[in-house]
This record gives sequence, C-alpha cells and structure tokens, in this order.
Amino acid sequence: MLRTKVLRQALGALMIISATGVTAPVQAQWLPNETQVSSNAGLIDYEFSQSRAKLAWTDTRGVLWLADVDRNTGNFVPVDGRGLQIASSTVHDWNMFMWNGPEWIATASGEHIFYSFYVEGKVPLAINTRMAIAAPDQNGNWVTQALQPNVPRMSHIASKNGGDPNPTIKYLDPRLNQYWRNLLDPQSEQRLDFLPPSTKSWRFAEGVRALLYTSVVDGTAQVFRYLLDSATHEQLTFDAGGKDLDRSVPWMWQAPELGNDFVFSTIVERREIRVYRQFAGRSDWILIYSAMLPEGRSVGSPEFFTYRNRSYLFMVAYVDGAEYPSEIWVSNILPNQQVFRRVNDDSLLRARNDPEVFVTIDHGPLIYYNRYDPSIKPGNPLCRECSEGVFRADPGLKNEG
Repeated sequence: MLRTKVLRQALGALMIISATGVTAPVQAQWLPNETQVSSNAGLIDYEFSQSRAKLAWTDTRGVLWLADVDRNTGNFVPVDGRGLQIASSTVHDWNMFMWNGPEWIATASGEHIFYSFYVEGKVPLAINTRMAIAAPDQNGNWVTQALQPNVPRMSHIASKNGGDPNPTIKYLDPRLNQYWRNLLDPQSEQRLDFLPPSTKSWRFAEGVRALLYTSVVDGTAQVFRYLLDSATHEQLTFDAGGKDLDRSVPWMWQAPELGNDFVFSTIVERREIRVYRQFAGRSDWILIYSAMLPEGRSVGSPEFFTYRNRSYLFMVAYVDGAEYPSEIWVSNILPNQQVFRRVNDDSLLRARNDPEVFVTIDHGPLIYYNRYDPSIKPGNPLCRECSEGVFRADPGLKNEG
C-alpha cells in the first residue's frame, strides 16, 4: 500500500479505489505547462470570439482569415488558422505594430469583426487605410462592409458589451490622433483631444459607455474615466505610484463575485497589480486587491476575463524589463482567496507575447500566446523567423474552489 501511495502521488494518479470498490476521479496536482497549438509562424495578433467559438487574424499578405475553435478542447480548426478567407488587402504590418489587426465587436446581432484595409490599387500607407466590418448574413455567409465616411482611418479597438444595440469603436488617423464614434453613426465621431497622438490602445469600459485612460496629475500618472455621452472626465485614482506607464492599460468591468459592482484594474510602476471597487451607491473607488510580481519582472498586455462568477487577470511578465525571456501569469482579484502564479512551463527560455483567453468545456480557461526563440536572430526576439507559432497554458482554474 505504501508503494502504491508513493507511486500515485508521484504520477498524479487519476483514480482512487473507495472502500466500496467504486472508482472516483482524483485531480492531478496542477503544474505550470505549455502546449503548442499551431506551428504557423504567421499566426499573430489573433482575436477570439467566445460566443462564436472562432478566431480572426490577418496574414502577411493581408488576407483576413476566420477559423473555428473547438469548444471542448480549445484546438484550432484548421490547425494553421486558415479556415475561411474573409477579406484581402487588410492591414498586416509585421513587427511594426503601428496599426491593430482585426478586433471583435459585440453588437445586437452577435460579434462582428472590426478591421482596417488598404484602398485597392493604392500604396499600403496610413493615408490609404479605411475601416470595415465583417458579419454573417441571414444565410451564415460572411460579408464585408466599408465604414463611411471614405477618409483615412485605422481600426484600433471596439466595445465588448454583449447584445449592445449601439456599440462603439476607437480608431486613428494617419497622424495617430485618436477618435471614437458609435459604430453605425459616422456623424457621432469625436476626436479624443485629451489623448496625445499615439498607438496606445486605451480601452472601453464594459457595462458603461466610457473609456479608461491615464493622465499625469502632480507628477503621477492616475487613472481616469471618460464618459462618452456626457464628455465628462472622472479621476478614479489619487494614490501613489504611476499607473499604466507603457505596456499596460486599465480595464473596467462588473465583477460577478462582488455583486456586479464595478471594478477596474491598473498596473502600478510596471510591476504591481491593483484592483479598485466602486461599492453600490458610492462615487469613490476603494483599493481591494494588490499583487506584486517577483523582483525584476514587469507587466505587459494585461487583460481580464470572468469564469464561474469570478474575475481573473492574465498578462505577460517581462524578466528584467526585456522582451526575452518572458512569462505568462494569471491573477484573481480576491485577497483572501488569492490565485497569482506563472502558468507557463519555463524550462525553455523564450519570448512570449500577446496573450489571449478562450474558455473550453474540457479544461476551463486556456491562455494562448505567441512564442519566439530569439537565438534565431539575436537582438530581435519577436522576429518572424524566431516565431515558433501559437502556444497555450492551462492555468488550472477549472479546479479552483
């Protein structure tokens, strides 16, 4: 029996024999892990639609592809992501990251694809970009429609409120000035003059028509909320520490584990995660959660998701502030039930970036990301030749309490 027990612990046995002789499943101990999903080196900047179980991405030839994601396993169908060709001549600048790839936007008729394209026959420059939407028609065929007016604009981000009858988009002009508008109303366009020209992807809040951003107050970057319909600015943080200084942005959503009170996350001094809550009936925001990455690590590309009525954040952790090596981490927002850990196997030093989440039936949430081997081209860890394709890690959240 002792030998059996030791063996079972060492191997993470899947079954145990009860006193009645009936077998019951036993969960193996969770460990950081990493699995290749696709070896397609060009499959970058992909975005998932959880509701449609699909992913959208643009290849280096400017082809916008749509592929399926197996709801049970999380596998790509087909594996290389080249499923249905949606459009051509779309923005696809590898390693420039000046413009964003396709984004999903939540509408009253389901999630559609918001993307940029180059005017046919024109040189692929910012001045020749336009914006478009791809959506399924009544027969399930995906069709594209250019957005008006016919002026240079580059897609950036979109709102994510499920069933939204009046979704919003944010985008850039060739000078990197930032704008927002209601998707179907070109006349609603407003320039976001309070944001300096840049490619930083400030995000829309979820559950309220607002944009989150930071601005320096008395020498410290603080989080603000801009209410779209009233053009009102609200300062949300007043405490020490610069917020979302470079590789991160704040996020706002309604936390199911907190009675759907609004919360927002921010990254402080590149290393500390902070989450603030607005209690129902109050106007102020209270710090409810803080977590610090290990010494020498900094946060990039944080995003949130909810699963089984709990909120989580996932992110890249840069070691010594560099693209290489880098790791993928996950955190929840409850200090008395903290989940905060590296999820990828780091036995191989690699560059990892642009994490995304898809929730599966078999495994719960899986974190997907691109992985690169910088030994191929030292000094440029995210080079195309360095790409090893798409990988994923199971953060073990399906078996959390």
